[in-house]
Amino acid sequence: MYLLPFIKGGLTMKKLFKHLTFALLLGSLGFGLAQRNKDVVRADAASPTTKRVWMKNSITEYWDKDGAATAIHYWGGAQGTTWPGVRVKWDTANWLVYFDLPADITHFMFVRVSGSDPILDWGAKTDDLTYSESVGKYFDLTGPIAWNGAITPGSFKTFTPVTTTAVSAFAATIDTDAEACSVEAAQAAIDAYNNLPTFEQNQYAALDVGGGKTGMDRLNYLKAFYNINTSIGSSVSGTIPSSDNSATATLIISALGVSSLAGYYFISKKKLFG
Repeated sequence: MYLLPFIKGGLTMKKLFKHLTFALLLGSLGFGLAQRNKDVVRADAASPTTKRVWMKNSITEYWDKDGAATAIHYWGGAQGTTWPGVRVKWDTANWLVYFDLPADITHFMFVRVSGSDPILDWGAKTDDLTYSESVGKYFDLTGPIAWNGAITPGSFKTFTPVTTTAVSAFAATIDTDAEACSVEAAQAAIDAYNNLPTFEQNQYAALDVGGGKTGMDRLNYLKAFYNINTSIGSSVSGTIPSSDNSATATLIISALGVSSLAGYYFISKKKLFG
């Protein structure tokens, strides 16, 4: 009785059976995807909150002579360094050295040290610097170099950092469906993001990854789609961006499964959110 309207519309019993079978398949796939990975729970803690300081060495021919290196000595918080400090790091994209200070540190200075272990004071340093005056700036070490406890001159200069090498490298690990479309890859991406320094987390979170999406949009989508309970940095919303939370997108994902997607939202064959 209930099949009569379909038959009258020109649909044979054989075709009806095929349609019903396909509908049941879609339903089972959708249900399976909705139920998958409910137990993906990770308690990995994000990296401690830090704040970045930058330095440009404009006197490398003197400061780095004989294999010397640069360290940073910091204090004014719960965990300062012992003299002469710890070595700074290098970012190729911005062509500056940097260091991520603990969040409560208030003062620091750059120190000329030995290039090998153990780290030894090699006789030159900057003035005492404050974190508050460094915000949005780098310290330009201009010299001339001063010895025997004297102060090597320099000054803060305003700059806007470009995307760092660390952020570019992280972004490249989840910019295609092949790299990101599995629960293992999504979990690894969130864990890797949480282990980035605060500066890089913030930079990636705001990064334009294409299609009007940010890095945080991408991570939140991964978190929501795979039902991952690990918090993303300071963001715990885990929601799919509203522009992609549509019935059409949901139907496509439920019907075909992640492994069949050519891109994150079935829009791009190569780049996510592109």
